[in-house]
Amino acid sequence: MIDSPFWEEQRAKERTRLWSQLLLTFAEARGLTLPSDASELLALLDAPALESLVNKAVTTPDIAATELRAVLTRQGH
Repeated sequence: MIDSPFWEEQRAKERTRLWSQLLLTFAEARGLTLPSDASELLALLDAPALESLVNKAVTTPDIAATELRAVLTRQGH
């Protein structure tokens, strides 16, 4: 496959989608109450913010849970 801006953008979108799904799974496993639009709220975050949350979910899950809860309630929920 030839690298191009199009394919790089597609890979970035897929990583973002996977990180969002992983964070939703993490939240459910931790027993967090999720708003019905949690997926949409996570989609508003940029890739570095999502990646940071995923890294924290693995290394410091309590901090990640607190930050994820804040992200999902910051939007007026």
